[in-house]
Amino acid sequence: MALIKKPPIVTILGHVDHGKTSLLDYIRKTNIASLEAGNITQKIGAYEIEYKGEKITFIDTPGHEAFTKLRERGAKIADVAVLVVAADEGIKPQTKESLEFLKAFNIPFIVALNKIDKKEADPEKVLGELTEIGVIPEKWGGETPIIYTSAKTGEGIDELLETILILRDLYDIKTEEESRGEGYILEVFKDPKRGILASLIINKGKLKFGDFLVTAYSYGKVRILEDDLGNKIKEAKPSKPVLVGNFENLPSAGEEFKVILEEEKEEVQKILQEKEKEYFKKFIFVSSESKGDINLIVRADHIGSLEALDKILQNLAQKLNINIKIIKQDLGPITSQDIDLAKDFEAIFISFNLKNPKNILDEIRNFNLKIIEDNIIYKIEEKLENLIKNKEEEKNLPKGKLEVLATFSKTKSKKTVGGKVILGRIKLGDKIMILRNEEFIGRGKIISLEKNKLPSEEVKENELCGLIIETTKDIEIGDIIISE
Repeated sequence: MALIKKPPIVTILGHVDHGKTSLLDYIRKTNIASLEAGNITQKIGAYEIEYKGEKITFIDTPGHEAFTKLRERGAKIADVAVLVVAADEGIKPQTKESLEFLKAFNIPFIVALNKIDKKEADPEKVLGELTEIGVIPEKWGGETPIIYTSAKTGEGIDELLETILILRDLYDIKTEEESRGEGYILEVFKDPKRGILASLIINKGKLKFGDFLVTAYSYGKVRILEDDLGNKIKEAKPSKPVLVGNFENLPSAGEEFKVILEEEKEEVQKILQEKEKEYFKKFIFVSSESKGDINLIVRADHIGSLEALDKILQNLAQKLNINIKIIKQDLGPITSQDIDLAKDFEAIFISFNLKNPKNILDEIRNFNLKIIEDNIIYKIEEKLENLIKNKEEEKNLPKGKLEVLATFSKTKSKKTVGGKVILGRIKLGDKIMILRNEEFIGRGKIISLEKNKLPSEEVKENELCGLIIETTKDIEIGDIIISE
C-alpha cells in the first residue's frame, strides 16, 4: 500500500516553568482561528494546526498518562519532540529526565531555548550545559537543532514549526493513509449522556464514522466522531486527534486500537492482548484466577515513582488473585477531574509522595471515596493490600438491613429518616433498595450517616442512626432499607 508523508505528531517536554504551556498556547493561538482554542486541551488532550499547508499535531502535557505507560512498552506516539529549556535557568532535573525519555525511544528532537526575551537569558551558557549532557548543537558541529524562542514575542515560532517539518522529511516519517485505522488511546472519560468516550490519535490508516474498533480489553462502534475543536466529522486520517464514542467497556490510556470487522473481534483482541504481555503491560494487571476487579487512579511525584508503583501493583494482583485496572496514571496532585472519574468508576486513589490540596481531600471524604496516601512505597502496598482484603471480607457479610422508625425533612431528591439496623451493617455511600410490606418501592443512596448525633462511616446491627437518602421515592415509617 502506498505511503504518504505523515503529518508529524509532536510532544513538548521540559522542566516545570520553562515555558512549555506558554509555547503551546502561542502556537495554538496563532494557528487556530477559533474562540474555543483555549479549551482544546481540556476536551481532548491533543490538537492539530496547519502551517504552510502542512498539518502538525501536538500532544499536550508531557506528563500525559499515555506517555507514562508507553515508556515501558517500546511503542511510541510522538514522531518528533521539542525539548524546552529556559534560557535564563538552563538544565534542570526534568530536562535530564525528558532527555532520557527521548533517547530511550530514539525520537528526533529540537531544543527550544525559550524565554530568550528575558534580560537574564544567557543562551551561550545554556548551550555549554547542553553539551555537557551530550546534546551537541548543530552550530557546534552536532546534530541537534537549537531554536531561540519566546512565547511572549513569538520569536522563533515559525522557525520551530519549519524545523519540525524538516525533521519529518529528514527522518522520512511516512505512513499508510487508506488502510484500516490504527493508533493509541490518549484519554478516557465517562459522559453522563453519551457514555464511555476516548480521545485517540491515529498512527496510520483511516477511521470512519460507523467503524468497529477494538483495543486489547475494550471495543465499540464509532457512533461519535469529533475533531479536536468538537466538530462532528465523517472520517479521520493519520495523525488526527479525535474524540470517539461509544465504548462498551472502559479502555485504558495508552492502549493500541485497531479498526476491524466486527466478526474479527475475538481473534484481533487475542493478538492485541498478547502484544500487551510482550511489552510488559503495566496498566492492567491480570490474575489468571481473578476474584474480582479493582479500579485505581494513581498519582505520584515523578515517573520513577510511577514505575515502582507499577511493579508493586503487578505483584499484588498475583498475590491476591485480583485484576487491578489503572484507569488514570499521572504526575502531580489529585484534581477535581480525577474525583469525577473516581465517582464514575468507583476507583481508589493512590497518592505517593504528594501534598494534595485540602479542598480536594475534603471532597474525597464528602463523596466517601477511598484514598491511600504515603511517602514510603512499601506502606502504599501494605495499605492497599489491607483495603482490598477488607473489601473481600465485606462481600461475605450479610447485606445491611434497616427498619425506618422515624421520618423527618424531605425534598424531591433527598429524604431524612431515622432507624435501627436489624441485620448486618449500613455504610455511608451504600446503594440501597426500599421495601414496603415486602414489595419493592425504589432505589437510592446513603449520602449522610450519623450515630449518636455524630457523623459515622458505618452503623452495625442493633444500633440506631439518622441518615439522608438520595432518592425520589417517599419513605415511610416501617419501610425496610436494604444495602445492595
